[in-house]
Amino acid sequence: MTKPLLQNLLSSQQFRVVRSFLRSAAGEKNYFLLLSIVAGLVSGLAAVMLKATAHWISSTTGSWGLNPYLVPLLPGAGILFCILFVRLFVKGPYEKSLAGVIESAANGTASIPVQKTYSHILTSGVSVGLGVSAGLEAPIALTGSAIGANLGRLFRLGREGRTLLLACGGAAGVSAVFNSPVAGALFACEILLPEFSVPALIPMLIASAAAAVVSEVIYPGSTFTITVSDWAVQDLPYYILLGLAAGLVSAYVIRSSIVVGKRFSLIRNVWVRGLIGCAVAYCVFLVLPMMRGEGYCFVNLLVQGHESEILEGSPAAFLFRNPWSLLFLAGFLVFAKAAVSSACLATGGDGGIFAPSMFTGAFLGFFMARLIRMLGLYGCGHVNETNFIAIGMGGVLAGVMHAPMTGIFLIAEITGGYKLFIPLMIVASLSCFLCRLLTRYNVYKSIIAERGGTPDQSRAAAELGQENVLQLVEHNFETVHPDDTLRKLLTAVMRSKRNIFPVVSDEGLLVGIVTLDNIRPFLLDEQLYDVALVFDIMSDAGPALDVTDSVEKATTIFERSRAWNLPVLREGKYVGFVSRAGVFDRYRGALRNKRELF
Repeated sequence: MTKPLLQNLLSSQQFRVVRSFLRSAAGEKNYFLLLSIVAGLVSGLAAVMLKATAHWISSTTGSWGLNPYLVPLLPGAGILFCILFVRLFVKGPYEKSLAGVIESAANGTASIPVQKTYSHILTSGVSVGLGVSAGLEAPIALTGSAIGANLGRLFRLGREGRTLLLACGGAAGVSAVFNSPVAGALFACEILLPEFSVPALIPMLIASAAAAVVSEVIYPGSTFTITVSDWAVQDLPYYILLGLAAGLVSAYVIRSSIVVGKRFSLIRNVWVRGLIGCAVAYCVFLVLPMMRGEGYCFVNLLVQGHESEILEGSPAAFLFRNPWSLLFLAGFLVFAKAAVSSACLATGGDGGIFAPSMFTGAFLGFFMARLIRMLGLYGCGHVNETNFIAIGMGGVLAGVMHAPMTGIFLIAEITGGYKLFIPLMIVASLSCFLCRLLTRYNVYKSIIAERGGTPDQSRAAAELGQENVLQLVEHNFETVHPDDTLRKLLTAVMRSKRNIFPVVSDEGLLVGIVTLDNIRPFLLDEQLYDVALVFDIMSDAGPALDVTDSVEKATTIFERSRAWNLPVLREGKYVGFVSRAGVFDRYRGALRNKRELF
């Protein structure tokens, strides 16, 4: 229903008139700023709906007073609901991560199905609300990106405009979750946009601010209540150690997400996969209830100094009453959260890795600060656990996303100031640097690489990927037949201005090529002119392109084969040649002519 309605709206005369009037009256840039505000407002509203859905379901099921042995069944119900929804209402694969959004922005199409503007509000809202170990941030960013991309399509924006409006929607979604417009805009710059430009920050900041206003008016309240203290210089070595630990943990989160997802993908039957996910979720959440949902309420318990309450309702609570056993539990959760979240998502649940990364970072910071105190290390009296919890969240988030600015400013805005800015910079930078050494791509781009995509594609490369080699084919090559004599071949050489001669059969098939190097050994022996045939002289044609291949594929083959010319075929028949110089001239032209995003 939604798609026909959108098509009718796009084709209506009244809408075209309104669109043209707005663009001419406001001017191109003001027109785009107006659209960025609309994208921010709508994305903020979508974020509020998603948060409200998840929190309402969570509070409603919590008020049922279920037996502790029944509560862990709820996340399994969330997994099965998502599978059922996808099977009934979604055609094709259901992208849950931001990998598809990043690919869409990188290839310049900024094309996201209209269905994505609302479907994740339901699937991830129910899933996380029922306790699936995942976060709402990625679904919110995905929903906002879909809103921005489809708004750009609705108002007939060009490639650059649609891409930037997609990023505006994603930025607005993250901004509305944490009420942090700067972090939202930086998230879009570091994660969603294939290429960053300073002017592009303006519409993204405007969209983020609009979304934050909507969130504050309709759904006030913050995710965290963290009151931090000034940091001490004596703690600097510990912050450096925290940054290195965050980098290692971030690399673990990325790799565990990929490995767990790959293992579960081997189970072809979605219902079998879902039931296995339900069983895993029940066993884990029965013993470790703090692994359910986003986990932010348990982070708040750490911040408030009530860490002993995180095991409330667990039959294994008596095992962790000793301070050292509680410390061991915190260290275990650092590694368990990512694996359990990946399992829940891979078996059918909907959500993202953003919240699990924050949870992991918080428990990593708590673990290190508490360990330092319990060991009585030098200067440990200055170690503030709340500071370490906040900075740990920023460090792991920065590493997992390969986005240090997002990690720094998100925690700065959450904590309501810049008291921890310097240690945040140290920890986020070290974490991101070390994680980049260990994992080439962030968690989303790693997914793209796993399925054979190009994670770091530039806009110029994306344009080449959409162009056809047929546009660059050169036809001024003298063709010869395999049965032609050397004398006839030399006649063709005299006529031609090229040094390659395609050998073409009666059916038009390319059977080989002749180069001047092939001919040179026979030039001084005139007795062979009427004896030697082209078939005896020619060499293999080597790698070839099809007329349907992209210019990007041609560049890949040129780099791999070190050839200067590649034959182009249509159903095996010779068409012409594409030259290395022609392809790379086209690439340089794309770089010269690319437009700024804003």
